[in-house]
This record gives sequence, structure tokens and C-alpha cells, in this order.
Amino acid sequence: MKNFFKPVRIAFYILMLLTFFMAGLYFAALIGAGKGQGLAGGAIVLGYGLLFGGIAFIVSFFIAYQAKHKLIVRFNWILLLLLAIAYGITHYRYLERQKVQEEQPNFKRTPTTETKTEPTALLRPNNTKILVNSEEKELGIGFFKPNFFEHPALYFYGNVTTEKTVREHTPQDSLALGRDQFGDFKLISAPPYLWPEAMNSQFGIFYFKALTVGREFIEIEVNSKNGKTALIDKNQGTLLFWPDFLLTTNNVSFISGKKQTPKIKPLANASEVNTLFVNMKVITVTSQWLKVNLQNKDYRNLGTGWIQWRDNNQILINYTLPNIEPSS
Repeated sequence: MKNFFKPVRIAFYILMLLTFFMAGLYFAALIGAGKGQGLAGGAIVLGYGLLFGGIAFIVSFFIAYQAKHKLIVRFNWILLLLLAIAYGITHYRYLERQKVQEEQPNFKRTPTTETKTEPTALLRPNNTKILVNSEEKELGIGFFKPNFFEHPALYFYGNVTTEKTVREHTPQDSLALGRDQFGDFKLISAPPYLWPEAMNSQFGIFYFKALTVGREFIEIEVNSKNGKTALIDKNQGTLLFWPDFLLTTNNVSFISGKKQTPKIKPLANASEVNTLFVNMKVITVTSQWLKVNLQNKDYRNLGTGWIQWRDNNQILINYTLPNIEPSS
């Protein structure tokens, strides 16, 4: 019994616990155990570490009982080496993230004559509903969705010279995201005026209304409250024209005061569809009409119908997107 509590064996128990705790964390990160789980993601990853470490701690007593003193000493050195490697990798990844932050350009912001400061959208909850009322704002040509998986920073430009390339221009601001140890996105920096149409920063999802498109630049609305615009490199994401965008939505609904009855054809004088429904999912898009699946509260299809989604420069529907749920 005394052999269980010799210093070499006590060190062995502790090293087994710590080494396999780290192994559990890395295993959880490798399989994406906590990805997309919000605040629960950290607890899930920690649970893997505790599970691995706890099992290894128990097994270490059996190994210590069977193994000779010299073998335990060797095990200790191996475990200590593995623990040092794990720490080194973790510390290196931390330094790399810090380096990315420090390498972000220190842009000078263009002076503004606005007297009222708009709150930043990044202070809102992650889950935000898109709601566009084109009676008040320009409908635009669609939406721009940055690709933060390939481009950690989205750069904003002011006045540009069309004869010059993107690389020949200096950005005025940027929206930069990084990744935490669990693979989720996290905000590094953003201008104070930023207010996209919709966002879920944890998943790296941002939607900006697109107003104009050129060979290299797209003009987007960086503040959907006051209409402030900026130019961005079109290669830093995906431009979704309205038909493409509407096909990505989870469901659509009518704007208050603009409720319609679905038609059997995309014509104003067509017969109405007499089906009771709760949700509508887009399946086909024309210049002014949508063919939708009419669904019950459980999202089961009950039939199809046509609804008008725009009237000239006025939009007649609301819409929600995957991973961006309606806010209360």
C-alpha cells in the first residue's frame, strides 16, 4: 500500500490527469464538439477534458500497482514531455492570434459631419432578424455576405479610382474576426458606426445590403439605420442578388399592412389558394413573385402558392435566415 504514495507514483497520477485532460480538450476541438453550441460549447469541451483526465487518473493507480519503479519514472518523463508539447502548441496558437490582431492596419477614419452617433450593431444579440422596409430605404440589388473563413478582415474603402485596382487603394476601416480555441468566431475590431442588416458573429455571418457593383468593388450599406455606405473588395465574400438571397431564407412572411392571399399563378388577378398555413418557404423566384411552400406550424408542406415579394422599389415581405433567428 505504501508504494501507492511514493513521490514518483504521486507525480505519475498527477501527470496522467493533466496530460489526458489536455488530450481531451484537443480531441473535443478536433471533432468540433463545442462548435455552434454557444455558451454551452465551453462546458462541452471542458467535459471532454474532465472525462479523459478522470479515466486516466483512475487507470494510473492500476498501472502504478503493476509497474516497477523504473518504468514509472520513464512514464513520468514521457508524460511530462507530452504535457510540455501540448502547452507549447497552445501557447504558440495564442501568440499567433495576438500577432494577427497586431498586424491589423491602424486605419485613419474619415471625418464625419454626423452629430448623432449610431450604436454599433455588435452590441446587439447574436440572433438578429432581417427586416427591410423599402418605403423608407433603397431596396438595393441584394446582399453581400463576407467570407471570414478565408478573409479574417473585411476592409472598407472610401472614394476610389476606378482605373486602379483594389491593392492600389488604402482602406479606411475594417471589420475583423478571429477564432477561439473552440473554432467559434470572435470579434477583434469593428468601426463604431457598423450596423449590418443582420448578423451572427459567433458563426461569422454578416449580411450587408448591396447598392452597386463594379468590376472590383461593391458599394454596401454599413449602417442600415442612417444609410452610411462604403466600398468593399467584391472578392472578400459573396454577392447575393435578390433571387439568390431569397432562396437562402428559412421562411418569409408578410409585412404588416401588406398581407396577401397566395395565388395559384403569379398574376394579380389569379385565383386564390384556399389553404390554411402558418409558414412560407421560397422555392422559386421571379422579378416580382415568389412560389412558396405553404406549411403548418411543424413546417410540413400543405401545398404551394404564389405571393408578390416586391412592387417596384417596395418590398412586401419579411424574411429570416439560417442561424439568424427572429429577435423578440
